[in-house]
Amino acid sequence: MKLKTKITSFVIVILLLTIGSISLLSFNQMKIMLKDQAGRNLLDIANSVSTSYILQNYLQGTNEINEQTLNDEIESIRSKTKVEFIVVMDMTGIRHSHPTKEKIGEKIQGSDEKRVLTNGEEYVSEATGSLGVSLRAFTPILKNGKQIGAVTVGSPINEVYNEIYSKIGNFLPFIVLGLFLGAIAATLLSSNIKKTIFGLEPKEIALILKEKEAVIESVKEGILAVDKNEKITLFNKEAGEILELLEEDVGKQITTLSYGSKISEVLKVGKYYENIEMKVRPGLTILCKYNPLKNDKDEVIGWVINFRDLTEFKKMAEELTGIKKMTWSLRAQNHEFMNKLHTISGMIQLEEYVEAVKFISHIAKNRNGINSILTDQIKNVSIAALLFSKYNKAEESRIVFEIAADCQLNELPQYMNEDELGSIIGNLIENSFEEVSIDGSGTVHFKIFEADDHLKIQINDNGPGIACEIKNTIYEIGATTKIGQRGIGMYIVKKIIDDMHGKIEFSVENGTWWDISIPMKRS
Repeated sequence: MKLKTKITSFVIVILLLTIGSISLLSFNQMKIMLKDQAGRNLLDIANSVSTSYILQNYLQGTNEINEQTLNDEIESIRSKTKVEFIVVMDMTGIRHSHPTKEKIGEKIQGSDEKRVLTNGEEYVSEATGSLGVSLRAFTPILKNGKQIGAVTVGSPINEVYNEIYSKIGNFLPFIVLGLFLGAIAATLLSSNIKKTIFGLEPKEIALILKEKEAVIESVKEGILAVDKNEKITLFNKEAGEILELLEEDVGKQITTLSYGSKISEVLKVGKYYENIEMKVRPGLTILCKYNPLKNDKDEVIGWVINFRDLTEFKKMAEELTGIKKMTWSLRAQNHEFMNKLHTISGMIQLEEYVEAVKFISHIAKNRNGINSILTDQIKNVSIAALLFSKYNKAEESRIVFEIAADCQLNELPQYMNEDELGSIIGNLIENSFEEVSIDGSGTVHFKIFEADDHLKIQINDNGPGIACEIKNTIYEIGATTKIGQRGIGMYIVKKIIDDMHGKIEFSVENGTWWDISIPMKRS
């Protein structure tokens, strides 16, 4: 059975049981109430008849009132009250009035008259008399404080029930209407549930769930899922090992974890991001991808965060990355070398031999100077290679990239690895390259050195400077004036420097000036 049909049927059955039981209970209660009301009405009539002067005098044996007069009086009352019968009896139970004259003088039937004749009680009973099953009210007839007989007033029980059924029947349309509206509501509810679960059946959902569980556990990268309230809902084995998560962490706020505040900052933006570095603890940096989950109303209902151990990832990709950098560097050098050869060739053809020699000497001096700085003064090979790659890129892009002659890097700050320092330098230099002109007038200056137990990095350019609209938010994720998925670089830089207990400052004066200070030792 389809889920929609099952839900609709289930709700309708519940409605039938609920409304049916309530209707049955109400019917029984109303039946009792109406029957009780009918009995009281009959008793009121009986009480009224028992006080009749004609009735009392007749039973006392007064000669002036005969049987015909009594019956005429009783029939008059019966026709006005519209009851089935009014019977007057003496203390022996003999009838002195009856709708059927042949029954006058006979003993009353039903055996329910004893209480009124022996105890003088008023009551209502249901018994079978000469006119069939009737609801009968009995009351004693008193004269001067002495009981001289009794009167019973009754109506066939069928008439009483018919009246009850007619009144209850007025409620049937509302009961049917309630069931009809309930069936419509059940159909709408089942349709809404089906839409919410994308039209899938329970078996299909169970199959998809099992498939996803198998896929998630087999993926060789960490997967962490959180809901819209930033509570952890799921993580796979790889995520548990990398982030040191336990089963008890499911349901906890992500901010309760030591690194949770960093994740929360990105989640609050509510956008898709990838390749965001995050330092979890000393010696462990992960590369994250944030994928928001949205419902059919395009509302964010949670996030799936994919990540991998960046340390291991970089180790595995180190050779390929080195080859890529080498290829890029060789291509840039080849391009620049060909340009310089063309220049030298032109000078020789113009017989400007002195200028050609000067040009060659200048190029050799610059190249030897850069090689000397990067080889002798920058002791970390990865940072030296990064700076050399940026130098070659600048030459190809017609940007002057000046590396200060007094640069010095002997060792990295405590707890900082070369990848983190490379991210800081690479992001800032690349941002400067994007800001300056590429017509030969653009200049970027770089310097790295140690002073006062701190590693200092200084970068400045002659570009237009940082735009006013992002000055106050430049370190926030997504802050950028460029088109596309940008605004991540400075966020990463700031996080790395904060993790190292360092400081980063900038000023805008004839370009942008960056000043970074990172302590070499930490307590």
